[in-house]
Amino acid sequence: MFLVSWMEMDPSVLNIYSLTVYHRELGSYNVFTEETTERNHHRFSALDPCSHYLVCVETADSHSFTCLSAITDPDVPKDFEVTTWNSSCISLSWDCPVNMKYSLFLLTVFYLNGTDHIWDEVSLWLRDDTFEFTLSDLQPCSRVKFGLQTVCQAGLETGYSKIVLNEGNSGHSNIDALLQTSFGPDNYTLSWEVGNISFISMFRVYHQGELQGTTLLTSYTVGGLLPCYKYQAKVEALCGENVLMNAKTVEAHTGSRGVSGLRYRSNDSTVVWTPSTLQQTAVAYIYKLSLENGPVIQSSRLFDTKLPLPQLEEGKSYVLDVWEECGGRWESEHSHLCFKGSNSSFEIHVRAAEFTEDPELALDYDRMGLVMVVPWTLPKDLEEELRIKLAQIFTKKMQELLTDFAQPVQVELESFEAADDPHTEIWFQSFDASRPEKVFLPVSDQLHHIESLNDPNITVKNGVIYWDAPDLCASSEHHFCPPHSLCINTLGSFSCVCRQGYHDVSSVTLPAAALRPVCKEGGFFSQCLEKSMIGGIAKAYLTSHASGKVQVKLNDGRCSVNETEKLFFFHIPRKSSQCGSEKQVNRTHITLQNTLSITLVKGQTISRRDLKVIWKCVYPRHYVSNARVASDTLWLSSIYLVEFNSSLSLGLSLVLFRDSSFTRSYEETVSLSFEDTLFFQVSLQTNSTFASDVLLQVESCWATESPNPQDEVQALLLLDSCPADDTFLWMSVNGDSQISRFSIQMFSMPKRLHIYFHCLANICGPDEDCTKSCTSEVRSKRSVRTEGRNKKLAAVVSAGPLVVDMRVKSVQPSVWSEHMTAVFIVASSISLLGLTVLSLSAAKAIMTYFEQQQQ
Repeated sequence: MFLVSWMEMDPSVLNIYSLTVYHRELGSYNVFTEETTERNHHRFSALDPCSHYLVCVETADSHSFTCLSAITDPDVPKDFEVTTWNSSCISLSWDCPVNMKYSLFLLTVFYLNGTDHIWDEVSLWLRDDTFEFTLSDLQPCSRVKFGLQTVCQAGLETGYSKIVLNEGNSGHSNIDALLQTSFGPDNYTLSWEVGNISFISMFRVYHQGELQGTTLLTSYTVGGLLPCYKYQAKVEALCGENVLMNAKTVEAHTGSRGVSGLRYRSNDSTVVWTPSTLQQTAVAYIYKLSLENGPVIQSSRLFDTKLPLPQLEEGKSYVLDVWEECGGRWESEHSHLCFKGSNSSFEIHVRAAEFTEDPELALDYDRMGLVMVVPWTLPKDLEEELRIKLAQIFTKKMQELLTDFAQPVQVELESFEAADDPHTEIWFQSFDASRPEKVFLPVSDQLHHIESLNDPNITVKNGVIYWDAPDLCASSEHHFCPPHSLCINTLGSFSCVCRQGYHDVSSVTLPAAALRPVCKEGGFFSQCLEKSMIGGIAKAYLTSHASGKVQVKLNDGRCSVNETEKLFFFHIPRKSSQCGSEKQVNRTHITLQNTLSITLVKGQTISRRDLKVIWKCVYPRHYVSNARVASDTLWLSSIYLVEFNSSLSLGLSLVLFRDSSFTRSYEETVSLSFEDTLFFQVSLQTNSTFASDVLLQVESCWATESPNPQDEVQALLLLDSCPADDTFLWMSVNGDSQISRFSIQMFSMPKRLHIYFHCLANICGPDEDCTKSCTSEVRSKRSVRTEGRNKKLAAVVSAGPLVVDMRVKSVQPSVWSEHMTAVFIVASSISLLGLTVLSLSAAKAIMTYFEQQQQ
């Protein structure tokens, strides 16, 4: 496919455009499709890969058209694979695309470090048809992967397929499937896999950033730890003398020790036990009561070490399992108790609204806390950050319900877990906020208070608080969460949160989001605004890849990187010189690139450059022009391409050089004074000797104070191949070769604006005389040009702008690296600059002329 767009001369007028696509085959253009549109762009699909097309756009009833030529991208190469490899070389093979159309292949070799970041890359252009390549002389312990693209060339145009990746030898030393396979109350065990153990000299295992030991095996146990804690573990694979090949991190944890001293008291039908530790406040106890060799009759969770079991049948055998749970997820080994029930006169209903007057027993129930059941399930695998956020929301809601309680209340959330689908249980503990120590408040009194509120969304039943409000996330009528986010019910409302792997960047984007997250994968985002550029990345993403603290620097460091709790970001002006942005310019667009350099920091020592993140903003040149950014005016040097009925393209260009040596050209806005001399070169560019006998004749040149060659006010420099200004001097013979050079003294125009230069050039066949003798008088540069140009076979090229400096002689511009992208063929330059029917007709005549010449 390709997408074509064009500038409308008068956007207020509704035009109908006719589009014709020609498919070039066997040296001729055949109509592929004809369509119409009212918009200023159109998408064409179902095109052949690596094929040459010409699309012409014509405004209805205008009898003028603009044509644009391009090649479609080729198909990807097939069967890209490693055939043989050893420690010093790797051999690759592939096959050509399905449609057999290609010019060559581009193979990119990526050299990786131990954290899978690319530290170097090499591009290789493969032109033979063997479809094989061997990368030899690899350094020991090198890690490389490969990317292969099909390349399609036609004249000055080049198309690339999507890149096909091959892991090369990088996968042989990768640590895969790193996970925790077991845990105990004071240890955890890791295991992993590696592609080829012969690449590895040893593994290093880190616990909380500290080296624990080395091993030659693919498993390791870390011991001497506290129970019920989460830890960060990392495994590094080494090659040779401590060369890092790969590193992976994983979250590990220890479990609970379990209960002890489990026994049954027959006098009050209560089971008691001893906890593993008295300091572990996050521990809950789960029990399961069943008949011996029979079904489970009761199970639940509690936070005390006593379990009343009233109304057991005397003499009947029961089995009780009790185990500890910490963090809401990690369970200890089960403790078993077999006992016979006794006929206790003690009667109590678990979590009932009415409680016994026994103070000790009442305290047991108070310690069990409040339970709220909500009629929805929470998403699985909630990230820790989201669990904390939900805990704060639930705690705040329970605190609000107990605001007017008889005593000041401090609410703490114990846990929330899925119950019977679709329900979730939320467990709270409540304490007397007026006491320095934690004193449990009576659960029964709190339940009575909550019930007295007569909240329409709440029902208190059997000692449990039920939230009866509807599930707002179940209906799209009540919420709209943006892409890559989840809807979470929050007791009376809902919240949109980013999915796992995505981060909210709404706090730094423009305009500010309205209470909705802007979720970007890895926190990557960019905004290319009219006057500024914004970009950022999540801290969590960087630290997970760098495995430690990082320092960041934007471009050359002259502008600082902003920082929030969760993001690194920048907000800088679009002017490239202000913050060191790299600017790349071609004929149609301007690319501004900003690079964030991330450096891993260990302690106070910077260890190495670890990662670079690149943002690019691409602006159409007409957008920049319409924005009138006078302080950062961009250089224009158009290329006009004439298409033969073969695979050849001739390019016409106008270039302004610094001096008479014609070796260094201007490629950025330059300020010159009246004493300076301008050196221009109009040249014919071809990549084949087929057109070596074609000559170039510059027919006329003129200057305007806008990029439009058809500006009403024009300063004539050359007319009918003869000087129209007394300072005009030929530096080569015009019409005798494929290059014409001339010089002229700097001048100014009436409005004192930037000056643009334009030349109309003819392409002459081998049998034509392109030279011309001049006898006419020169004309004043300041005269206004009103007569029409002779309709010859011609094309217009442009360059500029120049700034007239009234005070100083000259100011040297900054030197830019060479860049030129030529993708428009036939009348593309005319289209961009808005030329009229006169020049467009000339473009059509050029094609017709060369078709006749070839025949």
